[in-house]
Amino acid sequence: MTGPGPLVSICFQVGEIPPSIPLHLLGIVTVQSTSSAAEGQLLWPLLASFVCGSIPFAWLIGKSRGIDLLKVGSGNPGATNLSRELGKPYGLLGLSLDVMKGAMPILWFSSFPPGTLLLIGAASVVGHCFSPFLRGRGGKGVATTGGVLLALEPVIALVMLSSWFVTFKAIQSVGMASVMAALTGILLALCLLLGWDPLVSVLRTADEGLRFPSMLGVVLLTLSMLVLIRHRSNIKEYWDSRREEESR
Repeated sequence: MTGPGPLVSICFQVGEIPPSIPLHLLGIVTVQSTSSAAEGQLLWPLLASFVCGSIPFAWLIGKSRGIDLLKVGSGNPGATNLSRELGKPYGLLGLSLDVMKGAMPILWFSSFPPGTLLLIGAASVVGHCFSPFLRGRGGKGVATTGGVLLALEPVIALVMLSSWFVTFKAIQSVGMASVMAALTGILLALCLLLGWDPLVSVLRTADEGLRFPSMLGVVLLTLSMLVLIRHRSNIKEYWDSRREEESR
């Protein structure tokens, strides 16, 4: 459909349309132009969100104190490893910045519809997990996902945070608490995909129509699965330690 584009442009410039051009082609050109403009408008927010999410704040804090988080502890450039190496105050700072990376793009582009904001938020989580500044390495995505949800759907975020807190208090493992939060996110996502009214009715964006809860469910399921996959080493370590305790 690119053929009539220049001709249509010329026709508009001279103010008349040759009768040989079917009018429906003009409609196609208009729709294509509108679609291209919409894609262009979304590209920059997605890119900005990805770059924001990819800034490795915890790693930078560690470097400022002479520690490369990629080479110490668990080798993960996240807030948990930072806390282990430099203490809880530094870990809390790194955690806060990671949460901010998820929330800020949502606040920056708050004029976009919620469905688009979901994609923008997801871009920041992907940037955090696969940071180009660290050659594709990154954190495990828990805090940044939490930031996205806090800014967009705080009820979902609070339920997952409660799950994290209860699990941590029970077994004193940040990794397994994060796994439980991810599992909670998967359960919530399935409830959204099934249209479970008690959950859908408390969404801040519940008035956006029937499509949004399903889209939120898909994005939440994807991000929760990503977090779960990136914690597979924590799961293995936890079950290995349990086996060792049972064998004693």
